[in-house]
Amino acid sequence: MKKILAALVLLLAMNANNATSAATAEEHLPTLSVSGEGIVEAAPDRATISIGVVTQDRDATQASASNAKSAQSIVNAIVGLGIERRNIHTGDYNFRPTYRQEESRRHEISGYVVSNSVNVTVDNLELVGKIIDAALANGANNINSLDFGFKDQKSLRDQALVVAIKDARRKAELVARELGKSIVSVQEVNVNDGGFFGMQRNAKMMATVEMSMDAATPIEAGTLACSASVHVTFVLSK
Repeated sequence: MKKILAALVLLLAMNANNATSAATAEEHLPTLSVSGEGIVEAAPDRATISIGVVTQDRDATQASASNAKSAQSIVNAIVGLGIERRNIHTGDYNFRPTYRQEESRRHEISGYVVSNSVNVTVDNLELVGKIIDAALANGANNINSLDFGFKDQKSLRDQALVVAIKDARRKAELVARELGKSIVSVQEVNVNDGGFFGMQRNAKMMATVEMSMDAATPIEAGTLACSASVHVTFVLSK
């Protein structure tokens, strides 16, 4: 048994020495650091619309009731277009007094302003224009924003990352080849998820926008791009 234990200890020591030697040898090999960029473009398949309702009245109760009535009319109209209620929710709600402008009466309340936003998420982009028109026709007086995005962002982020890695590898192989060397291994990798950019837009419209009841407001989603970058340190041959 003692002989077996001694043999195991010797074997472990040899393996440790070999690993140390290999690591030491790799430390003395030249390295090459490169950056890789990856961009993937795709047409968005989701839109989020923020619809604003602002009401004002001298009476607080009337200002609030008027706002609630308009907001409910907007929701009902959107539901009538086939949008599920779970995709409609209140964004911001604000109730505040307004004051007289005369210098001697600046502390007197002249009325009340109520602002409310209804946020709608829709996956059928053909309905975006119809939703905007329906909202404006039922009491909305502001379209706060219109943002395009994706239902499956993870897939696009992964694709962009793969492109970035391949770009880094291509650059490293090109440089190594010109130097008469080859890539031995990877020493370090740093990943940066750049996110989405491109044709994403915000839109603001006032209730005075002329609307046609025969055709929906034209909305073009365009394309969005997802980016990723990596910084890789490769170990080269001697």
